[in-house]
Formats: sequence, C-alpha cells, structure tokens
Amino acid sequence: MENKTFDISFDHDGKYYQGWATPSGKKDNGKPRSFHVVLNRVMFGNVSHNDTTWVVDEQRPDELTQAVGKFIEEVYQSV
Repeated sequence: MENKTFDISFDHDGKYYQGWATPSGKKDNGKPRSFHVVLNRVMFGNVSHNDTTWVVDEQRPDELTQAVGKFIEEVYQSV
C-alpha cells in the first residue's frame, strides 16, 4: 500500500467514529511506523505499534487507541 491517506470508520463503546489516517513516510518492515489519525474532525494523535500494543502520542483512552490500531491492521492485511 502506498503512503496515502485512507478513511477510518468503526463503532466503539456505543459511539460511531469516522475520520482518516495518514501513514508516515518512515517504514519498518515495509509498513509505516506511525499514522496521523483524525477521528470525528478531531486530531486523535500519531498512532504507532509498540511490539504488542498500539500507542498514541496524545492522552486518549487505551481501548479506543487499540480499536484504531485494529482498524489500521485490517487495512494493511487486506492489501
């Protein structure tokens, strides 16, 4: 997958989220190291995978961060 912005949409904890993610130019094993994520018109943060879990550089609920990461994984697995 090229480094292009892609749409995000999912339900989490009774709320619908939509937005987009822009992959970073830096790669790790052929995949972007991080993603600039916007959800519901609010900058969510820069999301990256840290060995076993997803992390974000802003104060966000961990469960929501993991849901964003899962969506990103699904996008990259389908390519």
